[in-house]
Order: sequence, then structure tokens, then C-alpha cells
Amino acid sequence: MRNSPRQIEDQRSLGELAQRLAEAWHGQVWLTTTVADRPEQISAAARTGGEVLRLAERLGRPSGLYRLTDVLLEYHLARDDESAAQLRGIIAPLEERPELLETVRVYLARDYDRRATAARLGLHPNTVDNRLARAAELTGLDLSTPRGVATLVTALTLRDLAAP
Repeated sequence: MRNSPRQIEDQRSLGELAQRLAEAWHGQVWLTTTVADRPEQISAAARTGGEVLRLAERLGRPSGLYRLTDVLLEYHLARDDESAAQLRGIIAPLEERPELLETVRVYLARDYDRRATAARLGLHPNTVDNRLARAAELTGLDLSTPRGVATLVTALTLRDLAAP
């Protein structure tokens, strides 16, 4: 569903409002919008909006406007089932090695750029390679494949959502 020019402008204005409120508040501010086409849909829309805000906060997203489409994968993953514990367990070995967990996170955030990861962490690129290889060994994931990376991202997201 495409947004109209008016909706886009409204969303931009709400995003700017969130930024101004965060500056005034000296903290994070998240806003959301949801749509209810009929009165009986209002409570479901409000629940969805509340969940979107919870996810934005829990995932450490910056202040701003968030819609369901902005956290769609995380929203889906937040529906805990029997596979969630197993996925979280994949990265359990990294819990004891925080430097590996941080390296993996930065590597993913830097779009798999080992040099950018090294620069961000103040490391030599070879050290990044060594840490990624160790993380792959401990998790059993091949981080050079789309499936390995997707599984890792999913496991990290589930871990973040389950954290206290």
C-alpha cells in the first residue's frame, strides 16, 4: 500500500516531533502510527502500536517515528515459539566471549565490511577476521553464506528481545 504525499508529510512531521521531544526530554522518544479502518479495529491497532513501540525501545532504535513496517521482522520474531529457544541457543557460546559478540554486531551493522568493523573497534582487519572465524566455529554458522548470516541475525534479534 503506497502512502499519499500527505501521509508522507505527516510521517516526516511526526519523526521531527519525536526528535524535538527527545532533545527536550534528554532521552529517547518513540512514536508510532497505526490505522483502524473501522471502530472495532481500534483496540487491535492500539495493541499493534504498543508492540511496535516496545520493539523500537527494546532494540535500541533511535528516537523517531516507527510503524509496523519498520520492525516487521522483529514483530514476527517476537511471537515466541519452540524454535525461539533453539535459535537463541545458537549464540549462547558467544555470551562468554563479549568481544566476539560485539565484533559480530559491528560487522553486521557495517554491512559485512571488515575494514569498517576494524576501524570502529580499533582493531586490525585480521583480528576481525579471526574473531569472526571463532564466532562461526562456536556457533556452527557459516557467516559467509546468506543462510548463516540470516540465522545469526535472527538469533541475535531473539536474544535482544528476550533480554531483561
